[in-house]
Amino acid sequence: MQAVPELGALRQELKLAGMFRHHEVRSWFKLAFLLGVVASCLVGIAMYGWFAALFLVPVASVFATSAAMLGHEGSHRSFSSSPTRNAFVTYLAFPLFSGLSALYWREKHDRLHHGHPNVEGLDPDIRPWPFVSTKGDHEQQPRHLRWFQRKCQAWAFWPMTTLMTAGMRRSSLIHLFNYPKKHGRDRAWWIEVACQTTHYTAWLVVPSLIWGPLAAFLVYSALWAGVGVLLVLVFAPAHMGLPVVKEQNNDWVHQLETTRNLQLPRFISFFFIGLDYQVEHHIFPKIPHHNLPRAAQITSEWCKRHGVPHMSVPYLHALGDAARYMARGYEREALDPLEVRAGLVGSSSQLAA
Repeated sequence: MQAVPELGALRQELKLAGMFRHHEVRSWFKLAFLLGVVASCLVGIAMYGWFAALFLVPVASVFATSAAMLGHEGSHRSFSSSPTRNAFVTYLAFPLFSGLSALYWREKHDRLHHGHPNVEGLDPDIRPWPFVSTKGDHEQQPRHLRWFQRKCQAWAFWPMTTLMTAGMRRSSLIHLFNYPKKHGRDRAWWIEVACQTTHYTAWLVVPSLIWGPLAAFLVYSALWAGVGVLLVLVFAPAHMGLPVVKEQNNDWVHQLETTRNLQLPRFISFFFIGLDYQVEHHIFPKIPHHNLPRAAQITSEWCKRHGVPHMSVPYLHALGDAARYMARGYEREALDPLEVRAGLVGSSSQLAA
């Protein structure tokens, strides 16, 4: 590859095309629609019972996943031009609606994942407990986990995605418990505690008093288990199956070497909240999701002109690639970043047309 071009030139081109312009009112209507569908499904379950739940719980999971991902946009400060409203939608969609700590998410996702995508030992998204994506991470695990990864990872990964949200909530509570040791009980911590308390009261305590603890727990668990599966279906194909490196190339092209876009029908793309355009999201996380399709066209053309990799593959191709990689991730060697820079751009090796 040629010398790394200056990212500022691409940023300026995107800025002139209006790609950083917010569509906040449109996003609020979208969030209201998504939450409205979830609420309607829950009312339908309450009115018509278990038979209705068989259909309505999966529907609610789809819409709940998209609503939560609008909190992801707020965390990246791309939902609104107002810092206050970005924070508001983050707390609304994460701890209040989803039961997921915004403070934990900013550490895990915004800082570690976005800062170090596919870097062994740093990116938490490529080592979802109890699984691993590299031999190096595998060898550092306790003996019983190494046995599990060798014997069970190939078939257990996808079924266990149903536990993803439970694991993230556990990590959220641990993060909140430990947070005051470093930062004290500041305003953000108290807001988190209030939102988390409200979440569990509204989702579990009140319904338990009306319909009984078993019914409330089963509906809650089933809905958020579905969200866990869907979140993995959104995030995994964008990175898993691409190079995992021992250390990071200290320039922005590293993001492109470890990230790919996912080609989807428009009606499915609606629910991804821009995360089918992971390349542009990673290099410019403040671009609102409404603008990402056009931003991807501009970025792809710019990358072609400068000889920079820009990967975009059909969604099912990327999903299969991710599944094959994770099946035997425990025996994959992390690459030297210079190997990747020399042209090993993933097992897919697909560039945008």
